[in-house]
Amino acid sequence: MKRMRTSVVLRAVVVVALSLVVGRSVLRGQRERRNRIPVTSKVLESLKSLKCSFTTSASATWEGGEPQAQAKKLPASAALRVLNIDPQEGTAEIDGGFRAADNVTVKLVGGTLHFVDIGLNGTLGVLTVFAKESHDGRLQAVYSRASYVESGFGAPEPPVMAQFYGDCEIGSR
Repeated sequence: MKRMRTSVVLRAVVVVALSLVVGRSVLRGQRERRNRIPVTSKVLESLKSLKCSFTTSASATWEGGEPQAQAKKLPASAALRVLNIDPQEGTAEIDGGFRAADNVTVKLVGGTLHFVDIGLNGTLGVLTVFAKESHDGRLQAVYSRASYVESGFGAPEPPVMAQFYGDCEIGSR
């Protein structure tokens, strides 16, 4: 009988010990998940304007129903400026070679600032600026563009999609 009580007590101790270990592990996991919320970049939060240049691009076309991608160095930098940036209000204006737009939606999440421009013709442009320096205080950036505009002259134009890689100089206004 004593042996049976010792066995029951030993099992109870093991169950309690395992419960404590598992419980602590679960609590630690919950704390770690809560800490995954990104810390907002003060640099990106304070931006008022950017002057961006892109030296490399990637684009794709469909040939025979299959997408074909190609990357290339640009002979001259593609450029755009972003003005009147207000991350709190979620607004900005884009001016440059891609498209001028004053109805740009801005979203700051952690160390990434997104500028989303949807044109009346369905064109989508997304500029993403990272809180990571490339060189000389410039911030790494990528501009993505996708559009499909029917020409209305018979044969439809193919969809256009491209990405441009470069960086942005921080402006003071």
